[in-house]
Amino acid sequence: MKWLHASFWVPYEGTEYPTVSKAQAAISAYCQKNGHTCRFLGDDRVEIDGVLHEIYRGYEPGSRGSYGIKCRKIP
Repeated sequence: MKWLHASFWVPYEGTEYPTVSKAQAAISAYCQKNGHTCRFLGDDRVEIDGVLHEIYRGYEPGSRGSYGIKCRKIP
């Protein structure tokens, strides 16, 4: 699959700051659900369908104070 977006938010239901393990579990579940492969290359890097992404864990703008997980493509 060709990625059209430079970044995307991964669904995260937690109300607390996502730990590395929770972020990786959410990304893995997202990829499995959508038919993508993923391989973690550290706490803040993931390769999705052969494309390297940086993992952001923190405040999600516009979410009324909720935390989120975002994967951003690394050029």
